[in-house]
Amino acid sequence: MILLIENDLQYAESIGNFLTHYNIELDYAFNGISAFELASINNYEVIIINYEILKINSLTLCHKIRNELFISTPIIFLGEEDNTQNKIAAFKAGADDFINKPSSYEELHCRIKALALRGPRRDIGKQTVAKLKIDYNLRTVTCDETTVKLHFLQMNILKVLVQHYPNIVSRQMLEQEIWGEESPASSPLRTHIYRLRMAMEKPFQQPIIDTVYGQGYHLAHPF
Repeated sequence: MILLIENDLQYAESIGNFLTHYNIELDYAFNGISAFELASINNYEVIIINYEILKINSLTLCHKIRNELFISTPIIFLGEEDNTQNKIAAFKAGADDFINKPSSYEELHCRIKALALRGPRRDIGKQTVAKLKIDYNLRTVTCDETTVKLHFLQMNILKVLVQHYPNIVSRQMLEQEIWGEESPASSPLRTHIYRLRMAMEKPFQQPIIDTVYGQGYHLAHPF
């Protein structure tokens, strides 16, 4: 399954009609918001993004797919003109290929096939902060040769703390990032922070998360 993000409906349909001859199924998104939602709930072999999409611009969308969803699926950009700066920006955002429009459908198919055969990128979803080596896809954290596996919610909390490191993250911000507008009436955040501490601090034998009274939480520094 391929995700095609293209605001030109006629062009999107023509690509889809051509690729069906190769038994390739497509999901369509016509703006960045719907594309992000589809990418977050489905697994795709390749994602194709038009450089000029609406609502969320293509570079922001690509960056969010890589750094918020930690999706390692190959990404192809489609550009209206042969602009070197656009290509550089796309690759910096996380793209794997860039094709100028209009291009032949045969060329597009060949590039899709090549990237699908290569498979997901191995550098996405991994991060090192101080002594912590984090793999968001495997939900593991390694420190000084010791590795622990976290539950999904624990990893989400750690991800927010890492994103703001070394700054303090307020309880309200953590709740918003974890639960969105549907934050539980009786916040279980304190319990989840405690469990996250126990999951890491005992095996790592050092404090990982500090509580700053009246302000929030932050990763301990130095580890």
